[in-house]
Amino acid sequence: MNQRETAWCLLTEFTQSESLRKHALAVEACMRAYARKAGGDEELWGLVGLLHDFDYEKYPSADDHPYKGSEILKERGYSEEIRRAIMSHAQYSGVARLSPMEKTLFACDELAGSLRPQRPPRRHHRRRR
Repeated sequence: MNQRETAWCLLTEFTQSESLRKHALAVEACMRAYARKAGGDEELWGLVGLLHDFDYEKYPSADDHPYKGSEILKERGYSEEIRRAIMSHAQYSGVARLSPMEKTLFACDELAGSLRPQRPPRRHHRRRR
């Protein structure tokens, strides 16, 4: 199984909602397009887009998402680069968006999220300490 297929299996393991799966696919497509434009690694950027919210359905609170997902990705052997990019898409995580991939993920997620008005806002909540 290639990396994309493995990532899809992980997404579908944790995400049953068709709308959240479609959101992941939209962010993946956006990330791949911008990787081509920016000279980035299309496979890497696509994986980040596909997986950025894989834990959201199971762990929707700001206390858990994307922290639980990052732990799961680490356990399953995903790179620090992927985990860091995914952590950076949540404004409340405290992980700054530094790389072009991280900045693009944030933009693509917001764009794809704005196309789905039924999606509850979640980026503006601060994590409780």
